[in-house]
Formats: sequence, C-alpha cells, structure tokens
Amino acid sequence: MATEKVNQSTLPFKGKLYTVLLGALIIILSTTVPYLTLLNVFLFAGIFLAGTVALHNSIMLFQVRLTYNQAFLLGCVAGLVGGVVSEGITFLLMELFNYRPGTESLALVIDWALEMAKGRPEVQQQVQALVAAEKLALVPVKLSFIDILMNMLFSGAFYAPIAGLGGAFAVLRLKRKAARG
Repeated sequence: MATEKVNQSTLPFKGKLYTVLLGALIIILSTTVPYLTLLNVFLFAGIFLAGTVALHNSIMLFQVRLTYNQAFLLGCVAGLVGGVVSEGITFLLMELFNYRPGTESLALVIDWALEMAKGRPEVQQQVQALVAAEKLALVPVKLSFIDILMNMLFSGAFYAPIAGLGGAFAVLRLKRKAARG
C-alpha cells in the first residue's frame, strides 16, 4: 500500500515569529486586562485560546501544514514568551499604578460564590476561605529581583504546555475541517 506523501512544509521564520508574537499578545491581554482575566478562571482558557488562535491564524496566513508536534512546540514558545512578558508587565502595573491584575475577577468569583452559598451552611467554610484569599490578594507586595525572575520562569513554564495544547487543537480542528470538505 502506497503511503500518501503529505506536503510537510515548515513555517518560515517570519511565520514562527508571527505565531509567537500573536500568542504572546493574547496571553498578555488575557492575564493583565481587567475582567478579561476572568477567561483564565476557566481552566486557563485565555492561555489555551492564545495557542489556538495564534496557530490557526499562522497556518491559514502562511498556508502550511503543520504536525501536532510542530504546532505544540510553537504554542509552547508562545506560552513561554507570553508568560515571561506578562509577569514583567504585571510587575510594572503593580509598581507604577498599584494595580494587581486579576483582583477584579477574583472579586466577581467571590461574589458569585457568596451568592451561591446563601442558605447552604456546608459550603460556608470554603467561601470564607475565598474571602480570606481575596483579602490576602489585596495586600501590597514588594518583590525582589529574584522573586520577579522566579515568577517569570514559573509563568512561562506553566503557560507553555497550555498554549501548546491550544496549538495542537488548532491543527486538529483544521484537519477535521479539511476532512469534511
């Protein structure tokens, strides 16, 4: 049986750069813009979408076929860059404007939890833990240079596989769409 030779063209450097920058931009927006941070409450959907959108747009724009591995790796790089830059921007926002991204989203989630817990004494302890977490999140923080670097490293490493899965999902979706005709 002859195997079909698929045109496995690789994304040019310009395309890879476009993918990484677009994915990083979406991550930065979903982790620093007020109320948009709420996306990441749902299993880091904003990070996943960053990988999906970046790879989908790149594949369509540059008309290339990527394997799941290639898409995953590009998504990982976008997640790494996005996480590092996002933490840098978060630090600047905290230092310059005394604003910690995500606090308004946390407040919305806690308000929702308080509303859901009315009349249900069995969940009151968990809700009180959320209220305590909100108070802790609002306390001013002074970060050392090492703390900032560790935050950047952790966020980059954490966001990378999530954005990578988003990239692989984009390939899966495009392959299914192509199979349907």
